[in-house]
Amino acid sequence: MASLLGTDGLPIRDSGIWAKEKLHYLEHYLNIFFIGMRKKWPGKLYYIDLFSGPGRCHIRETGEEIDGSPLIALRFDFAKYFFFEMDPDCHKALDARIKTRAPNKNITLTQGDCNQGIGNIKPPASPALGLAFIDPTGISQISFETIQKLTLNRRIDLIINFPEGMGIRMNLHQYTGKETSALNTFIGTNRWQGRFQEALTSFPQACHEIAAEYLENLRSLGYQIVDGSQIPVMTNQNRLLYYLLFASKNPKGNEFWKKIGVINPHGQRKLFP
Repeated sequence: MASLLGTDGLPIRDSGIWAKEKLHYLEHYLNIFFIGMRKKWPGKLYYIDLFSGPGRCHIRETGEEIDGSPLIALRFDFAKYFFFEMDPDCHKALDARIKTRAPNKNITLTQGDCNQGIGNIKPPASPALGLAFIDPTGISQISFETIQKLTLNRRIDLIINFPEGMGIRMNLHQYTGKETSALNTFIGTNRWQGRFQEALTSFPQACHEIAAEYLENLRSLGYQIVDGSQIPVMTNQNRLLYYLLFASKNPKGNEFWKKIGVINPHGQRKLFP
């Protein structure tokens, strides 16, 4: 639940500086995706945000207030938008901000669990091209089965918060001894557990195996993922929080993603293999 109020008097999400970095990459990808695809897919581009939040963020380190992922997406002229938010107060805040920012856009805002409501997403008339931003605050909030349902027989690119540092490495001890766990539901399989019990000797190695298994499961859905293209999001102490993981069924999407990752939010150039 968002406990702070923004300058508009509505609830706002209290976030660390890393949220600004994550949203930087999202906005830049939306820009290159929309410009690159709008002529090829006129009136057929759509956007999905499974964990929308209240629409605005307060960056605690700087005190600044910035748009969250749904309001950033509304800067672009997608044919349809699908937003999900479970918290009632955040849902109401986002609804009010949408009515102010984009009263005439085709937006479906759902209050509730995206895992239960995923079947209600109705893209523009086929063929259509979608982009889904999947940014849960915990691994228990999203199942791999939901991603399977979302992507079945659809052309849709994925930007996923893969919480290797924050959600997996810090809590791996909770999952290693359990036959079923939130981690297995998130990953979609539990092969990593057998390898961990038989051969793996360290948590970093186990985390590497878990990430590899997740990518393998996405590939089983028809996604092409470029090794090394994941963008790390770090704390102020340079500790890994999570990766922004990109998946597309078309090489063009991976080409776009590589471009936005070349320069980070601080203007530093990155080198990709």
